[in-house]
Amino acid sequence: MTPRRAFSALLAVGLLAAAAPGAGAVTAPPDGRVRLTLPAPSGPYRIGTTTLHLVDAARPDPWAPTPRARELKVQLWYPATRTAGHLAAPWLSPAEEAHLESDYFGIPNGRLAWPVTDGHEGAPADHGVRHPVVLYSHGSRADRSFDTALVEELAAHGYVVATIDHTFDAGEVEFPDGRLEVRNTTAVHAMSDADVVGVRAADTRLVLDRLAGLATGTDPDAEHRPVPCGLAAALDLSAVGMFGHSMGGATTLQAMHDDPRIRAGATLDGPVFGTVATDGLTRPVLLMSSAWASPARDAMWNTLWPELTGWRRQLNLENSGHLSYSDLELLIPQGQSVIHWPADQLDHFLGTGNGPHAIAAQRAYLLAYFDLHLRNQPTTLFNGPSPAYPEITFTR
Repeated sequence: MTPRRAFSALLAVGLLAAAAPGAGAVTAPPDGRVRLTLPAPSGPYRIGTTTLHLVDAARPDPWAPTPRARELKVQLWYPATRTAGHLAAPWLSPAEEAHLESDYFGIPNGRLAWPVTDGHEGAPADHGVRHPVVLYSHGSRADRSFDTALVEELAAHGYVVATIDHTFDAGEVEFPDGRLEVRNTTAVHAMSDADVVGVRAADTRLVLDRLAGLATGTDPDAEHRPVPCGLAAALDLSAVGMFGHSMGGATTLQAMHDDPRIRAGATLDGPVFGTVATDGLTRPVLLMSSAWASPARDAMWNTLWPELTGWRRQLNLENSGHLSYSDLELLIPQGQSVIHWPADQLDHFLGTGNGPHAIAAQRAYLLAYFDLHLRNQPTTLFNGPSPAYPEITFTR
């Protein structure tokens, strides 16, 4: 196994062993399940959310078990004018959550009550001004929901965020007809890492193309389900950013390389695969690493660094693990009475730091980064270490 393939494989299986101490109190709903929660976002906007089913008839799906066109599930999170009368969205659909429990964590269904988000389904969008758009790409075997704490923070501060499920590399994706498509590990592993990232980057281009259509009045949904009122007029596609965790970070870098519409990108503890590794980028790039020891990641970043000729920073989240850059930093410790991972695995994958404060720091730096490069709002956070976030250290 090559170092690159070993790195990718570890990222995928890492989701099976995660947690960290001290991430918050556990409460039990009346039905006896352990309730998991995420912190409320700090921004002034209410949040709306909706899902889109996108089909690319021109592109065969390279990972589908039977021949078909490539199809994706995308969830949009956006500033809303009001949320009364609109249900709060679940973290994942019930079918997706059930598969996550059995396939990822090997626990009986129904023992955990997964978070109810701050996004309200179909709420009317704020379109008094157009809002910058940020794309999100998940890690291998993860889902569009895995960084909801970060996504909601951006939406509450006036961003439209499109979270992408990369079908058959995502752990589970439920489509409107009730189909649950799960990760096709054999097909994904048959490809090189660069080719995997290439498929994901093509997914990103499809999402941007369909959002451009939406902004001009075209309903991109395959079933033509109506989009929330005002959403088309809320998109500012002249100000597009992207971020991703793990292989989603690799996807972010390659998607930036391939598509000049993406003005700024951030990778959260991700590798570097594809032509971006040698071609580099002229647009802003934020690299955020965990304290997880990864010589492969470090070597890739060292190779990429001289090829980044625009604004660039590399930060490190102290006392963290690879999965600290996900909602699992908070959710697994809350559900540890059900999940029962050994202490050494908890420390390895989520570190020994303060989970809620780690998420707060990620929220602050990611928001400041996109505010700086998509809204031209100055910030001092990238001038050097901040006493407000001592767990963030500057690597270069």
